[in-house]
Amino acid sequence: MRSIHGCLAPASFAGLLCLGVGAAGCQSPSAAANDAIKTESVYNRQTGRLEQLKADTDGNGTLDATAHLDGTALKDIEIDRDGDGLPDRWEYYGPGTSGAGAAANKFDRWAVILRAEEASRPDAPRTRREHYDRGILQRVEEDTDLDGRMDKWEFYTRGDLSRVELDLSGKGVADRRLIYGPTGDVIRIERDRRGDGHFEPMEEPRP
Repeated sequence: MRSIHGCLAPASFAGLLCLGVGAAGCQSPSAAANDAIKTESVYNRQTGRLEQLKADTDGNGTLDATAHLDGTALKDIEIDRDGDGLPDRWEYYGPGTSGAGAAANKFDRWAVILRAEEASRPDAPRTRREHYDRGILQRVEEDTDLDGRMDKWEFYTRGDLSRVELDLSGKGVADRRLIYGPTGDVIRIERDRRGDGHFEPMEEPRP
């Protein structure tokens, strides 16, 4: 039920909506799925519209993801990855169409992730931010040394990692760049020697 980053995939959570809401147009979940996934729905007392759907996504008996909705329109999801009872990942969704990043059922009009953020706790600075276009990951910025400044930037092409920039000097700007090929391997390493934003290929290490 989780993506490579440890978060809920949009299509997966649409499946949880089918379990929690029993909405028309969803395929009926199997009895095994009902037993494996614990959900809890919260409805508005005045309007009767669904406002929250909580789920136990890893099957350990604890609700670790909370989706905020307006009826069947998903707005965001809070996720507790470390099991301390507090969210440490936030995913934000918006309207979309069928295709990449959208659920293959009646919810595909909105189940498209726009951005995601991560932190060690709700009141801590965000240490990772993911940016999406039509549900496809475009770039990621991350504070790897937890000093309050982003020092790693990832760039994606059609969902595949194409470039990583690193701040190895602690100046707040990238001074090292890794270029990835279509197979996912690093094909070139570049560095900014003078700190002027101009990157040059590094010499290949001699045997």
